[in-house]
Amino acid sequence: MVDRKTSWRWIVGCSLLAALAPSAPCQEAGAINWRTDYNAARKEAEAKKLPLLIDFWRPACPPCERMEQTTFRDPRIMTALTNKFIPLKINGLESSELASFLKINSFPTVVLATPEGRIVSDPMIGYHDADFLHDKLQAVIASLTPSDTMKRDFENALKWDAAGDFTRAISAVRTILDNEKARTLHKDATDLLQRIEKRAEIQLTRARELKDKGQIAESLEVLTEAQRLFAGLQASKDAGEMIIKIAQSNSQLKAEQRSRRALELLGQARDFYKTKDYIPCLDRCEVILGNYGDLPEGQQAFALAAEIKNNPEWLQNAADVMTDRLGGLYLALADSYLKRGEVKKAEFYLKRVVQAFPGSRLAESAQIRLAQLQSTSPVRDPMSAGP
Repeated sequence: MVDRKTSWRWIVGCSLLAALAPSAPCQEAGAINWRTDYNAARKEAEAKKLPLLIDFWRPACPPCERMEQTTFRDPRIMTALTNKFIPLKINGLESSELASFLKINSFPTVVLATPEGRIVSDPMIGYHDADFLHDKLQAVIASLTPSDTMKRDFENALKWDAAGDFTRAISAVRTILDNEKARTLHKDATDLLQRIEKRAEIQLTRARELKDKGQIAESLEVLTEAQRLFAGLQASKDAGEMIIKIAQSNSQLKAEQRSRRALELLGQARDFYKTKDYIPCLDRCEVILGNYGDLPEGQQAFALAAEIKNNPEWLQNAADVMTDRLGGLYLALADSYLKRGEVKKAEFYLKRVVQAFPGSRLAESAQIRLAQLQSTSPVRDPMSAGP
C-alpha cells in the first residue's frame, strides 16, 4: 500500500525539492521521449491531464541498464508511455536530495503518480519485466480514466451552469470530485465549482449592501434567491443564517411585509373596480378587511366595498354575472356526466338550471338538452313484455 505520508510528501515536498534537482542526462531511450526536468514535466502532466511515470536510475547500474534495454524497449511500454503518460527520468545520484526525501535508495525505482503529483501505487523497486510494468500502467490508466457517466455528468454540469441551474451543476460537480476514477476531470470540475462559488459570493455581497442601505425587503429577496440557487454550497448556508438574523433584528420587517401585501391586494381591487368587475373587487376587499383591517389599506378597502354595496345597479350587474357563471357551471357539469354515461346525474343538473334560472337563456339551453335526452332514451316495446 502507498504510505499516506509519502503521498503528501510527494505533493508538498517535491515542489520544493524539485527546484534543487538538476536536469539529469537520460540514457538512450529508443522512441520514448523521456523528460528530465521535474517542474516542466509536472506542468505538462497537468496541462495534458496525463499521469507521470518517474524512473529513478543511476549510472553504472546493471538492473537500470537491463530495464532500459528490455522493459522500456517493449512496444507496449513504448506506446503507453508515449500516448498515456508523461515519462520522466531522474538521476538519483545527481538528485540525491529528492531521492532521499522520497526514501528512494535503490535503483532503479519507478514511481507512478497522478497529473497533480499524487502517488497512486507502491514504488516499483528493482528490475521489472515488460509484462509486470504493462499491467501496472494499465491499472493506473483504468483508475484515472473517467467513465462515460462521469464525462456526461461534467458536460451536464457545464450546461446547467450556463443555464443558471446552479443547484444541479453543484450536485454533478460534487459527484465527480468524490470519484477517484474521475481524477482527470477534477481540475476542471474544481474550476467550475469555484466559478459558481464566486457567483454565490457576489450574491451575498449584494444582499449585505442592500441591508446596509436599509433596503431590508430587497436584501431578503436576494438572500432567499441565493439560498435556493446555490444549495449545497456554504454560501447557501450563510444566506440562511443571514435571513434569520435579519428577521430577528428587524421588528419592522413583518409590518413592511403586511403593508406590501395589503397594498398589492388593494391595487388589484381598484383594477377590478375600474373594469366594473365587482365580484373579484369585493373578494379582495374582504381579504384586506379580514387580515389587514388595522392598516390604512383596510380603511380604503372598506370604503371601496361600501360604495359597491350601496349601488343596487352595480350589485344587480354583479348578481347577473354570478348567475351566468353558476348556470354555465351547471351546464358544464351536466355535459361532463353525459360524457361518462351518467345520464341521471346529467338530467339532475339540467333540471336544476331550469328551476333556478327560469326564463333565462341558460334555462332554455338546459330545456333543449333535456328534450334531446328524452328523445334518445330507449323506449320499451310493449309487444316484448312478458305475460
